[in-house]
Amino acid sequence: MPSRPPLNSLHIFCVAVREGGFRQAAQALCVTPGAISRQIQQLEERVGYPLFERGAGINCLPTPAGRQLYGRVADKLAAVVEAVEGNTHPRTTHVLVDTSVTLAMHWLIPQLRGFSERHPHIQVQVRTTDGDIDPSTSAQVFIRRDPSELRGLPHEDFMLEHSVMVASPALLPSRRQGANARRRWIEGMPRIGAKSRPDLWNRWDAFSGSSGLRLEPTLFFDNTVLAIQAAAQGLGICIVPEIFVKSFLDSQTLHPVFAERITTGSYSVAVARGKESLRVRTFIDWMREVSHLASSGVASAR
Repeated sequence: MPSRPPLNSLHIFCVAVREGGFRQAAQALCVTPGAISRQIQQLEERVGYPLFERGAGINCLPTPAGRQLYGRVADKLAAVVEAVEGNTHPRTTHVLVDTSVTLAMHWLIPQLRGFSERHPHIQVQVRTTDGDIDPSTSAQVFIRRDPSELRGLPHEDFMLEHSVMVASPALLPSRRQGANARRRWIEGMPRIGAKSRPDLWNRWDAFSGSSGLRLEPTLFFDNTVLAIQAAAQGLGICIVPEIFVKSFLDSQTLHPVFAERITTGSYSVAVARGKESLRVRTFIDWMREVSHLASSGVASAR
């Protein structure tokens, strides 16, 4: 008769992967890190290969073989627990994301339904802050446009930012106008600027380079959210990151003044020290996929 699989070791292995390390798993299970380590070693002896990459620090990340094993057994073990305990709701894990209110409102939150459908056991929580991050908070993932605000955390770029000039359709001149006539029309219109993004009109000027006259904002708002709303209400024309006005463009509340778009930066993501885990990496990989599809003009990833 074949020996029984070590269910307790498998359970502890799944907790260690999900929580991001031995110490975190020990805290979650109210045991010592040594007890976690011994169970993992027993499981590694059973399967015949290492499941975690041991290194400096408190994190022990799963090896590729460990990630593969986790993907094969995690849901099945959860189903066993549900059957025994009569729990109809599988265990939910969380990823807390810290980002700006504009990116959260106009890009991240509209995409989260797709993530939830694909990963129903991972709940993404969003907190909005601006400026330098606070590494002492409970956030696991930080997203910033300016990587210097990540305060030295290792980071990776995951999305380019492209900006467009937009206006309410009621303000737009005839499409038959030539480029010079449209330039003169822009010079005569109220130009909306966000104090949080003073670079956008200058970047557009550098891109167009069609005359010596600098186009500067004539109507200022504190942030991009207010600038978008002002443009949607017909108060003037605005240069804004395209990802923030996708719903406005889709509904034709706003319309591009020109077909061109300019590159105005990128967004970086960083993981808080000691908080790398499989669920965090799953979320970041999904963000990369969504941002790639968005830049390719494809519907959001589900």
